Amino acid sequence: MSDLDSDHPLYDQVVHEIHIPNEMRDHGEVSDEVIAEAIAYLHRDGILILANAISPSHLDDIEAVLGPEAEEIAKDPQHHFNFGKSTRNMDQAPPLIPELMYKDVWANPIGVAIMRAMFGSCVCHYANGNTALKATGRQPVHSDIDKPHPLWPFAFAFNIPLCDMSVENGSTELWIGSHKDSNIDQHCTFAGGETGLVIRPELLEERRQHSPPVQPSTKKGSLIIRDIRLWHAGMPNRTDVPRIMLAFVYQPRWFQAPSRVILPLRAKRLVEQWEAETGVEFQATWVDGDVDHKTINSEEVDFSTGSKTLRELEEMMHLPAH
Repeated sequence: MSDLDSDHPLYDQVVHEIHIPNEMRDHGEVSDEVIAEAIAYLHRDGILILANAISPSHLDDIEAVLGPEAEEIAKDPQHHFNFGKSTRNMDQAPPLIPELMYKDVWANPIGVAIMRAMFGSCVCHYANGNTALKATGRQPVHSDIDKPHPLWPFAFAFNIPLCDMSVENGSTELWIGSHKDSNIDQHCTFAGGETGLVIRPELLEERRQHSPPVQPSTKKGSLIIRDIRLWHAGMPNRTDVPRIMLAFVYQPRWFQAPSRVILPLRAKRLVEQWEAETGVEFQATWVDGDVDHKTINSEEVDFSTGSKTLRELEEMMHLPAH
């Protein structure tokens, strides 16, 4: 922590990084010490980087498919852009071809072990990605949950950049620690009383005085684990190369989220093998025949709870007065 003056302490904001040794990555066996370190920082910061957690060659194979498709997808007038086309930040899901569905990407054993230690169970019900094309516009600061939600961890996004990521090509703006205060009352409301993802401007300025946002740089092969309550924003990519980042969301089984991953039936045996080996569960809709990943979008995603008990305890979704 550094001080600008006695009334306004300014906290140094750094995303914690854990380097995964090659042997741990290749065998998919994580130590208790790494799990303890990861859980500690996820609770404190809401964000964590696991460096060297994924084989770069697997990411190269996926990028070889997605990279050339990016501008083509962007020309589709029906394709979903996050916070409007001016951001040039769009959905781009991973290929749904079993030969390109790598376990360390879809069911990373180290990340899954951390989730199971955190939650007791680990269910994946969202598989997509976001691509930042060359742009000058940015997203508003938001969180990924726009419904009443618990004040404790209940969902984490696994973000996997297919390249080195920096300020220059649109590293995500992160508001470290903002997840700890996250509640539905922080969000802007629009005409008709609808609540959106965007965080109220006065709260941003208040937090900026002591905990300003950061844009971390990461190396290809990194797994970024983010509490979905954390405030963040997609930033402009100022290069000519699309910055592609895959996204998977994991929640505990007891949360009973309704969303489902759309997967081809011919990948079912592979997915069941991941489930047996790592303990992850995929909440999937199985489709006979090929599934075009270019048509997957996030517009219908729903991270709300299906738990009757949690819905009845809505007063627990707001910060207490004390």
